[in-house]
Amino acid sequence: MSSIKTILKSVYRRLFCGKLYYFEQRFAKEQKNDMRYLDKEIEKYAFEITPPSFEENIVSNRIAFLATELYDFGGHTEVIKNIIESLPKEYECKLFLAKKYRTLRCAPVKMIEILQYCKMDGVNFGYENDKRALLKMFGKITEFAPKAIFVFMHNNDVFSTALLALLKKWTKIKIFYSDICSHQFGIGMSFADLILEGMPSTVFITQKYRGFKNTSMNWICHLPREKLPVITESEVLEMRKKILPPDALCTVSGAAAYKFFENEDSAYLKMIERLLNKNENLYHILITEFTPRHKNIFDSIFENSAAKNRIKLMNFTPNFRLLFKCADVFIDSFPVSSAFTMIDLMSLKVPFVAKKNRDNIAFSFHEYLTPDYPYMFDNAQDMETGIENLLFNKGRREQIAKENFEHFLIFFEGKKYASRLIDLANCDDLSEVYDKEIDETQYKDFKKMELLPFPYGLS
Repeated sequence: MSSIKTILKSVYRRLFCGKLYYFEQRFAKEQKNDMRYLDKEIEKYAFEITPPSFEENIVSNRIAFLATELYDFGGHTEVIKNIIESLPKEYECKLFLAKKYRTLRCAPVKMIEILQYCKMDGVNFGYENDKRALLKMFGKITEFAPKAIFVFMHNNDVFSTALLALLKKWTKIKIFYSDICSHQFGIGMSFADLILEGMPSTVFITQKYRGFKNTSMNWICHLPREKLPVITESEVLEMRKKILPPDALCTVSGAAAYKFFENEDSAYLKMIERLLNKNENLYHILITEFTPRHKNIFDSIFENSAAKNRIKLMNFTPNFRLLFKCADVFIDSFPVSSAFTMIDLMSLKVPFVAKKNRDNIAFSFHEYLTPDYPYMFDNAQDMETGIENLLFNKGRREQIAKENFEHFLIFFEGKKYASRLIDLANCDDLSEVYDKEIDETQYKDFKKMELLPFPYGLS
């Protein structure tokens, strides 16, 4: 039945949907490092629309945010929420959503938190009404008249791409594009006054492979220090009682399922299985949501394992931070690392072990850590040894947690990050803050750069 519905939906879109649906299908088929040619075609289509006359009053203390849609789980939702909570009180902000109703349905918890600090508006984009929706959203944004708009769109969002083209042509609103999925192909960057990158390596990728020089390396925004969640020792002990036997050691990992797999295998899960077999008092909590394909691979690894009862699968939860705190050691995902999770762990003072991806620089987020971080490894064997070293050394865990928290305060703390964004919004000449061209020899020890298609890992 579901396959018939999918076919009927596809036929309907082909018969009745506008040009933006065609561009989305083009993107799905043609995904490349450099997508400027498709941006140009979308721009040409957007320019068929002439907005009605409007009074262009840029209000200096207004900041806008644009997103495709938000979820109760997901890094970009957290980043938007953190920036909004961290902005100085004298700034008025508004969140614009291309899929407003879907967001209210998919992110009820996060939207309650966001709406405490920010107004929200948007459209419910459907492909059959693309020009009407573009005009409506354009009108909403120009009526708000922000000085700057910070963009957190999905990589395949043709609607927001066309909207940015219109804003670029008809207004003086500064457009800041946040490269939230730096390891995947994407569209829309062509219309940014400045592209905000999270690490030197993503600056390198955007400059060399996507074809843009107007980048600025700004790390990622977390909560301001005074709003960091306080999780008590008694709360952690109570949760551990629910999910673990007494006196057990616990490792935790959590990420989108695709980050643990490569082709039809998972070196990550095989490493976890070895760790559990070697350490009979060790339990592993895996927070993710498998597709049937992922579950089959998982079952093939653990089906005949003596440790299969000591790995516990848990779905995503808004209360994920409490689960993170239950970890004696958190083990980051590979082959694709989890950037925002690393920063969450620093803020929570949870010690963790991670892996560089020497095979593909786009999947490695080691630059969020200190250059000499002692629990960042090049291969799974050394990583396994490092996990055990940290697991059985409580003093070392406490030291690493303290050092990571200090690193967090310097680079990722919310108010410092928001202050940098305000400085950018007020900058008269953004070319002054462009990154210098990255010297690619610093990445000579990485074998290749290969981005993932978008969306990835859904089948």
